Amino acid sequence: MAVRRKDTIYQELERLTRQLKVQALRDGGGIDAETIGYNLGVARNSVSQDLNALCSEGKVIKIKSRPVLFLHRAAAAALLGAELDPDVHEVRELAELLGEAAEPADADPFAALIGYDQSLKQAVEKGKAAVLYPPNGLNVMLTGPSGVGKTYFAELMHRFADHARDSAVPFVYFNCSEYFNNPELLTSHLFGHQQGAFTGAAAAKEGLVAKAEGGFLFLDEVHRLPFEGQEKLFSILDKGVYRRLGSSDKEISSNIRLICATTENIKSTLLRTFLRRIQVVIDLPPLSARSFDERLEMIVRFFHAESRKTGLALKVSKALLGQLLCREYEANIGELKSDIQFICAQAYANQFAQRCAVLNVDESWLDGKAAHADIRTRLILDELLAGETLSIAPDDVQKLERTALLPLERKDADLFYAYLADEYTRLQNSQIPANEISLILRKKLQTVFEHKIHHARVEPLPTLDGVYGLQIEQKIKLLTAFIDGLTGYKMSETVAGHLRNHLMTLLAYVKKGKVPGLYSANLIADAAKGEYDNARLVCRKIEETFLITCPSAELIFMCLLLAELKSQRHAHRLQQDCGMILVSHGDSTASSMADYVNRLIGRELVTAINMPFEQSVHDTLALFLKQVAHYQYKKLILAVDLGSLVHFGAVVRKMFKIETLLLRNVTMLGLLEVAMNLSFETTELKVLGELLAQQGMEYDLYDPAGADEVKVIVVSCVTGLGTSVKIRKMIEDVFDDMLTDRIRLLTLDHAEVEQLDRLSQHIGENERLAGIIGSFLPRLPDVPFLSLEELFSEHGAELVMDMLDFGMSADERELMLEKVSMKFIATVTIESIINQISVLNPHRVLQEIEAVFHRICGELDIKPSRKVTLRFMIHCCCMVERIVIDRKPLQMTLPPDAAVNDAAFAAIKAAFAPIETAYNIRLSATEHFYIYELLFR
Repeated sequence: MAVRRKDTIYQELERLTRQLKVQALRDGGGIDAETIGYNLGVARNSVSQDLNALCSEGKVIKIKSRPVLFLHRAAAAALLGAELDPDVHEVRELAELLGEAAEPADADPFAALIGYDQSLKQAVEKGKAAVLYPPNGLNVMLTGPSGVGKTYFAELMHRFADHARDSAVPFVYFNCSEYFNNPELLTSHLFGHQQGAFTGAAAAKEGLVAKAEGGFLFLDEVHRLPFEGQEKLFSILDKGVYRRLGSSDKEISSNIRLICATTENIKSTLLRTFLRRIQVVIDLPPLSARSFDERLEMIVRFFHAESRKTGLALKVSKALLGQLLCREYEANIGELKSDIQFICAQAYANQFAQRCAVLNVDESWLDGKAAHADIRTRLILDELLAGETLSIAPDDVQKLERTALLPLERKDADLFYAYLADEYTRLQNSQIPANEISLILRKKLQTVFEHKIHHARVEPLPTLDGVYGLQIEQKIKLLTAFIDGLTGYKMSETVAGHLRNHLMTLLAYVKKGKVPGLYSANLIADAAKGEYDNARLVCRKIEETFLITCPSAELIFMCLLLAELKSQRHAHRLQQDCGMILVSHGDSTASSMADYVNRLIGRELVTAINMPFEQSVHDTLALFLKQVAHYQYKKLILAVDLGSLVHFGAVVRKMFKIETLLLRNVTMLGLLEVAMNLSFETTELKVLGELLAQQGMEYDLYDPAGADEVKVIVVSCVTGLGTSVKIRKMIEDVFDDMLTDRIRLLTLDHAEVEQLDRLSQHIGENERLAGIIGSFLPRLPDVPFLSLEELFSEHGAELVMDMLDFGMSADERELMLEKVSMKFIATVTIESIINQISVLNPHRVLQEIEAVFHRICGELDIKPSRKVTLRFMIHCCCMVERIVIDRKPLQMTLPPDAAVNDAAFAAIKAAFAPIETAYNIRLSATEHFYIYELLFR
């Protein structure tokens, strides 16, 4: 068993060693025992024991650093392209094993480019492809802002060509701005000229094209090349021939490749015909778009160059590094390099007289563009540097461990890798057989995806600061959108949050080589195996997006995630097609039942609406209708427990014209039965109803095309049927035009409405009790009720309209309400006036006061509320009778702040003049003032 474990550890060390980059290897990189133990689920001390044994056998190199690191000897030698001393097994630094010839013979010139394997990886690959493409390569256009390194990139392409062809090829530089306003000199400079071609051409001269023969002609600032100059390059780009200026001889053959560079938009500054002949376009990003570690590496490299130039060691302050990392550079890398040179020059001049061997460089030499380092930058620098300075010598640079630059990881952040690794290690250290371990892990992972990924609260990993952090977040959003597009379903915020944490944890683990090597198809649930091909697409997308190699275990995660999203999509579509809503009495009865059923069937199918004791049927109906309108169901299953909630089915059928299946007196078991039949049997409501009937469940099926039901309004007063009939007649008179054969007003004795069974005897088969109007609230809590006090209030007409539910639009309802309000107020006012007026004819005085009211409203363009209208009618009618009887109006001193609008006051006086004439009375200023107050206060 020990031999087998040692072989496994040896293979894992080889895999991790081969993943190291050459520069990281030369800088002292290696693999520690903890990482291997984590990946394999083996205790660290056991790994260390086996690695030391392999070191004694000469198969492994041990680097005695802190922590102790190990390398696979053969893999390290292959990466370095060098022979390692077979007799040396332990070293303090890898350099002890390398002689002068340790530099790999096949060194890639692009490896000197910071970010060549990260942010510039795609640019480098395109550059190499352009150089290598047979027979002589392709023409290239380099784009990007000033100072991003276009010239340096062109030089690297030239060096790579030398390296690839194993021979030196020419590289000729030309800045197109030098002769952009003199086409003749430009032509001469590029193509050469014959003797006497122009004034001063004393001898023939070859041009830059001839000098670049067999190599590269680099045209910097190519956008400054006039259209005429671009056209003169066509013959070279098209046919590989040109003529010198002033020559009429035969054409000269040419074999060159152009590398052009520009800071401008190539589509607006260059001829389309010229661009078509440039096969490769490489865009170099600005400094702000480069990653944190790349910017830091540039800064250190530039300081190192100044150290070699001056021959002095540098001590660069941490504060200066932080400010250089966080400030903005319009001219990008070029400006950064110039700033560092100037900082060092100032420090050198300041210490010149002292002849010190060490040059101290700090933030005091920065100009006014200094920027304060953000918190994350300071934290990273604190981890990178033990002290307050970075030491740089002409022949050495202090090593910076870059693990701090990776995304943060937290043990509880990811539901997959941390969980998978911990569980695997725990199970492997137990006595459980290997085949059972896979089965246990599979079930636990399935549980995680079915429940935690939707319901577990997301504790998001912190966002990385700076441009690098923004790029990571943007890439995660793009990947999330890719998965949404693949599944055809937009994942919830909770799932997206878990996915974000997972991807950030994946990045951190991969960068550190700390990824479980465990992969088994047995860990993928049977229902998720059908997503394998799509999971591979997602993993490939992750590799392209983040420039990493996905571990095989990622396929497990993606299969499970895609399967769960597919399940959610099905549930969502099912919910859109056929909704299922449970309405039940109690604070949380419906929620508890729906949650239990949803968990059992594994999807959010049942929507709950609770009806607390204090919540009216009217408010519950409003919540229900809002839910139906939001989801736009094509058909609906409505489950209710008891009471008049049963009429909700008819309401939704009529309002939304959808087929509705109403289930009465639903229990938990019945609700589960409905959900199971709906999920696995049928969504046809008629068939579903028949299935449920076989199981003893009561249901009503509302066909959207069926006959409309009759709404019944019961009027019942404790004073007897006489009052009830009088109220019914008043409603019929007011709403006469609106009452159809689908509305029935029923007068009943109060005793008949006290019990539902007695009341039901008066309601026909195709009728529905819409509400009760009466003196006291009957003991029927789910029936809409309108008291007499509410009926005769300012909102009486509106409340009756709500109860009758005419099914009008908002605009139609407002117009109808305005029409019936005055009629309703007049009717109610008559009842009030009859009880208070004893001398005058109440009908005549009401008619006259109504004419006064309309005249005032018309002249002043006002629309008083129904409450104000009612008060005005009663007050004025009573006022007229009072003055007639007493023969004198009110005479009172008006309050000192009794300011009125003169025009309005005059209109009121004029409107009441006919009343004064008809009844031979005079209204005082006090009476007019109180009428004014009634209308405008």
